[in-house]
Amino acid sequence: MTKERIALVYLLAGILVLLIWAPWITKSYAEARTTEAFITAWQGVADGCGFSCAGCGIQDARRTVAGYVVTYEYACGLLPYDSPEFHMTGTAFVSPLGTVTGLPKP
Repeated sequence: MTKERIALVYLLAGILVLLIWAPWITKSYAEARTTEAFITAWQGVADGCGFSCAGCGIQDARRTVAGYVVTYEYACGLLPYDSPEFHMTGTAFVSPLGTVTGLPKP
């Protein structure tokens, strides 16, 4: 292998390690990004889902190998009364690039 190829392999390996480690993704960023993505996805949907119920919102955020897994609680539709029996929980993944996957679809 030439020196240029070896240098390119080391550079790509370094970028891959940096993306997997993702020091710029913090717990608070992952929580805020998940909240923002959830609210944006359901904005404008009549009787949609949201966090405006007692105890709803981000419950936990755990670091994984390549990002964060965020657990949240929410409610959908018109509730007869605000009670945990009508709430649902979900899990989303926040990648090192800031994308959020695993949210419920409107």
